[in-house]
Amino acid sequence: MPDNWFKNRLPDAAKLRHTLQKQLGGSGEEKKGIRLWVRNTFAQPMVWHLNRRSVAGGVAVGLFVSWVPVPLQMLLAAVLAAVMRVHVPVSVVMVWFTNPLTFAPLLYAAWRSGSMILGKPVFAEPLSFSTHSILDKAGQAWPTLLTGMLFCAALSAVIGFTVTMLVWRIHAIRRWKLRRSRRAADQ
Repeated sequence: MPDNWFKNRLPDAAKLRHTLQKQLGGSGEEKKGIRLWVRNTFAQPMVWHLNRRSVAGGVAVGLFVSWVPVPLQMLLAAVLAAVMRVHVPVSVVMVWFTNPLTFAPLLYAAWRSGSMILGKPVFAEPLSFSTHSILDKAGQAWPTLLTGMLFCAALSAVIGFTVTMLVWRIHAIRRWKLRRSRRAADQ
C-alpha cells in the first residue's frame, strides 16, 4: 500500500494526539483512571504511524471486530487497535466491512459455518413463519451463529493481515525496481 495514498486520506497524527491530549487533559484527580489510560494509549505514535505491520494489524483488528455482534464496533476496534499498538484509523475503517448491504450475506455465511463446525443440519425441519416458531428457532440458532461468527472473524482477520502484508510487499518491490531502473537510466 502506498504511504502517500494513506497519508493524503487519513488525519494528521500530531493533530489527533494534540486534540486527544486537549480533550482528555485535566489536572489532579481528573488525570487518574480511565482518562489517563485512554490519553496515554492513544497518544502513542505507533498507533498513528503508517508502516506495513501497523496497517496489516489494523486491517486484522477491524475485520475481526466487524464480525462481533456488539454495538459500538468502531469504538471497540479503536480501543483494541490502540491496545495492540496497530493503526487505529485503519481498524475503524475496516469495521465498515459489515454494513446494511453486506449484513444478511455475512450472517448467512456465519450461520452456515457454525452449523458445519458444530455438525448441525442447516435445515432440521421445515420453516414456519409464526412468531412463536421464529423466536424459538432464533433462540436455538445463537450457539451456531456465534460459533460461525467467531470462526469467520478469525479467518477474515488472518486473511486480511496476510493479504495486506503481501500487497504491501509487492508494492515495495515494484517501487524498488522502479528506482533501480531510474538510476540505471540516469547513469
